[in-house]
Amino acid sequence: MTAITCIQPPGLSHEQRLTFAIRLFILVKIAALFVLAINTRFVMDEFWHFTQPVYLFDGTFDTIWPKKAVGYAVFYELSHLIGWDATSMLITGRLTTACLSLALIVCIYKCARALGHERITAILAVALLLSFSSYIERGFRLRSEPLATLFAALAVLVVIRYETDRAKTLLIAGLLSGLAFVTTQKSVYFNFALGAALVVDALCMRSASRAFFRGGLLILGWAGAILFYGALLGGTAMPQVLKMLFLGPVELALHGGSYYEGLDAFVWQTLLRNAVPYALVCLGLVLSAARILKCDSAARIFLVHAVLLTGLVFFHNQTWPYVFSMALPFLAVFGAVAVTVLLRQGASRSAMALVILSVIAVQSIVRNVQYLGHDNLAQLALVQQAEAQLAQDETYFDGIGMIPSRRMEPRLWLDAQAVRETNEKGRNSTLYGALLRAEPHLVIATYRTDGLSSVFGDALNTTYGFLTSHILLRLEANRILTPPKAERAPLFNGIYTD
Repeated sequence: MTAITCIQPPGLSHEQRLTFAIRLFILVKIAALFVLAINTRFVMDEFWHFTQPVYLFDGTFDTIWPKKAVGYAVFYELSHLIGWDATSMLITGRLTTACLSLALIVCIYKCARALGHERITAILAVALLLSFSSYIERGFRLRSEPLATLFAALAVLVVIRYETDRAKTLLIAGLLSGLAFVTTQKSVYFNFALGAALVVDALCMRSASRAFFRGGLLILGWAGAILFYGALLGGTAMPQVLKMLFLGPVELALHGGSYYEGLDAFVWQTLLRNAVPYALVCLGLVLSAARILKCDSAARIFLVHAVLLTGLVFFHNQTWPYVFSMALPFLAVFGAVAVTVLLRQGASRSAMALVILSVIAVQSIVRNVQYLGHDNLAQLALVQQAEAQLAQDETYFDGIGMIPSRRMEPRLWLDAQAVRETNEKGRNSTLYGALLRAEPHLVIATYRTDGLSSVFGDALNTTYGFLTSHILLRLEANRILTPPKAERAPLFNGIYTD
């Protein structure tokens, strides 16, 4: 839909004026999405996810055995090919991920229409989705979840739009669910929610055979994607690749939250920052649940899927702000249902609905403008400075992966768990030996490297000196450098709290 097609002749009806206003709001929010994608500060995880294509066909499943699924790295390889240096790669990656968000928006619109909702309800769903700060501030992030969520939404769309009990429909939905899983194993939440929704719907129709048929074909399509992944990236080592795919992240999934404190605060953060949209979602869920036995199969499947997925996401043991964007696209449809019901119930409630929509719109746009201050200028300047010091075949270390055009060695992701384990190994760790021998040509100092013990600090001070407050180079080749640590401004301040 374009602004041109939104223009109506004089004498617009009340609903046409509302539709025009919503479409205009959506265009503004889409523009904001792309502006924020270019401007917003990077989270450490984004650098790590985005640098993986460097290793994808250069050691992955040969000398490197990643615990997480690497399907998303295939997608980000496109940005690596388009970009000509590290910063252009990062910005291209953000823009391509924002395009994924656009595709997801279209998918949710089509889901709402497939459920039989009016066009105004469908565009309201899109508007509400773009109003959630947890979505518009996270939907463009360089992570695996945006691609996985799109695959999951497409799987749901296939199920509710076409003949649910047709073998082809279920196999395609299963294939899309499998693609989501090989993008990130966290997609097991999507997979379980959709499978359970299909089974619950069949049981509501008192057909156990239909439940087995649906579940079996969905799993068959899902397994097809898994086997393709294993064969493509593993070849003759496919059994080991599949073993890593299923067992690699188990420890992290079960205990990853124990390495951080206060993650529940992010649940309250998203609820408080988006209190009115969440209230509409709750109202829509209640209205839809009241008709669960009377509604058609598509509506029941979508409802059960959304409720189960929301429960899994919000009670996940690692509730970082980005995880909520996995459930919000589906929840937005129910918020739109609530608004539509209010609009249809007399002048007073219709006026109340308009006031609610106005409040949401104003709050959301103000938040977007404020978020422009959360910029990435310092980060990109550092990336440019560091890249300029590295020849194409030279390596660096930062424990983050901030330079996607170069290799990081040792290839160690310094999250809280790795920092703890590396400190425990001390002089016996691979990192200590590499720093003492000055194997990386350059080291970028951040609060993650600061979290290493004094043992690693001694190794750094012995072999490296500061070029800038963040960049350390080998002393042997740069006698003018000095070992003392320089004061520096934080690069990752306010990442989750702003």
